[in-house]
Amino acid sequence: YDGGKFVDPENILRIQESQTKDQVRQLIGNPHYSEGFFGVREWNYVFNLYTGNGNEYITCQYQVHYDDEMALESTRWRDAQCPALLVPIEVEEIAAEPREEKLTLSGDVLFDFDSDTLTLEGRRAVDLVTETITNDFVNPSVMIIGYTDRFGSESYNLTLSNSRAETVGDRMANQGVRRSSIMTVGRGMADPVVECPGRSATPGVTECLRPNRRVEITVTETAR
Repeated sequence: YDGGKFVDPENILRIQESQTKDQVRQLIGNPHYSEGFFGVREWNYVFNLYTGNGNEYITCQYQVHYDDEMALESTRWRDAQCPALLVPIEVEEIAAEPREEKLTLSGDVLFDFDSDTLTLEGRRAVDLVTETITNDFVNPSVMIIGYTDRFGSESYNLTLSNSRAETVGDRMANQGVRRSSIMTVGRGMADPVVECPGRSATPGVTECLRPNRRVEITVTETAR
């Protein structure tokens, strides 16, 4: 292939299990190559993804697998750094001894609107965080806090943020972090990172409030 094509990352993030080939095509276009014409179960793409550093980009190979019914079954990235660009993880070191880190992920990327089910790339992101924790900490204590923006009722937002935090905790436990060392809580619209004027949820205001819709994971090294 002669280099990749540029694609809107938002479209890759909307790829989900059980989508049809037409739905996939509408989101990310035709595959660069596939292993035949009829009943093809595997589509291969080559995308250019910006690194966030000026005009720099990396070329990423992405594979889509379909089941017998030709519904999307799974997707694969060839390089781990590619999905990490789609779902950036902010890491802040809070303390060196005992080690303590805070990792922040965008709620918009982990979950669909108003949903507490992890998206396909959201699951990858949580798995990456889990891998980092198990590699970097001997006996981690994990606090997961879900947040929403200020639109919607307080009780609804508390419930949604709480179930999102629990979903992330469950995924981490399934991937090898001890369940008893994970605590989850939803804080709804509390502790906003940004303040955006506007009384109604217009696209501009909603976009401005994006940093508030987040999941924060604080990991502390504890004595055994």
